[in-house]
Amino acid sequence: MVKDNRYSLADIKEAVSEGALSHDAFDRLETFLTSHSQEALETEKFTLFRGMNDIFLALGITVLSIGWFILWGLLTNSTIFWIAPLVAIAGFTALAEYVAGKLKATLPSSIIMVSLCATIMIYLVALYMFLAGKSENIFNLDDVWDFTQQSVNVIVLIAITGFAFQVGFFIRYRLPISFALIAFGIVGVIWSLLLAWFGQPLNQYINYLVTLTGLLLLILAVIVDTKDPKRVNGWAECAFWLYVIGAPMTIHSVAAMVDTATLIMIPVLIAAMLFSLAFDRRSPIISSLIYVGYLVNSGFNHASIDPSMTVALVCFIVGALVIAFGFGWNKARQFILAPFEHKTWRSYLPPTS
Repeated sequence: MVKDNRYSLADIKEAVSEGALSHDAFDRLETFLTSHSQEALETEKFTLFRGMNDIFLALGITVLSIGWFILWGLLTNSTIFWIAPLVAIAGFTALAEYVAGKLKATLPSSIIMVSLCATIMIYLVALYMFLAGKSENIFNLDDVWDFTQQSVNVIVLIAITGFAFQVGFFIRYRLPISFALIAFGIVGVIWSLLLAWFGQPLNQYINYLVTLTGLLLLILAVIVDTKDPKRVNGWAECAFWLYVIGAPMTIHSVAAMVDTATLIMIPVLIAAMLFSLAFDRRSPIISSLIYVGYLVNSGFNHASIDPSMTVALVCFIVGALVIAFGFGWNKARQFILAPFEHKTWRSYLPPTS
């Protein structure tokens, strides 16, 4: 068997923290690798899976989780219904210790995280129903979720439980995607509390809430991102997931509020593109290009062009923009950041070369 001996700067940085390599040696090695590697130009990296074995594990855990939830649903209205989840939680925890704690496999760890969190939350809701005298209404797991939709208190319970679980999971295993879900959990707690206080009238402000939520996630992403401008430790990957969640929420909700066909979206899209280039993050610009396609399509429709031709032209324009940004990304970053190279705040942004 051929062993994969490729290591990232983050792996070598961890070796420094463990005392296996001096800080001075790491600095010299980083300088050498940066100056000799073409791959160093690509700084927005994240590791969802490292190979087919991670996908294989994720598939197995997914199938196992589906089987568990089906089995749990069949055990309703029996003593085993209350005991089986405790066994499942212990099993998922042991699996997490090995897969997330020892193997550091992100994709299968994420599946474990979702399955474990879902089991805990459903179990707590079922306990809540039992204590509230509603246990006679539990015929299957669908009834548990139906009850959840009818009780604001349960929604708050689920939001707080999910948030606390993600915090614990991140502290224990340092899974980057879990950090993003912590931020999402904070939002869930706030939303559920607002829903508990104001009720259904809150729905008319949903676009404003989504926009505010997206902006808060982007602000948090920037704060986290500036802790690791050279992208050599785990903070940059945590920030990646915050951008992935926050950027679409912000741009989509703004578009929904102002109508995507209006000209006001153009400066919003330009700002998103400049933001993407400045922070060397492609998530905001990907979200923007979706609405670029919509605006272009709207313009062609007003010109009474054949619908099939409109789709083709939009695909060519958006595709060309994506390719242009892909090939000229680093040059574009150098161009917009060149005037600010000597500014103090420039050190918080990723380098351009």
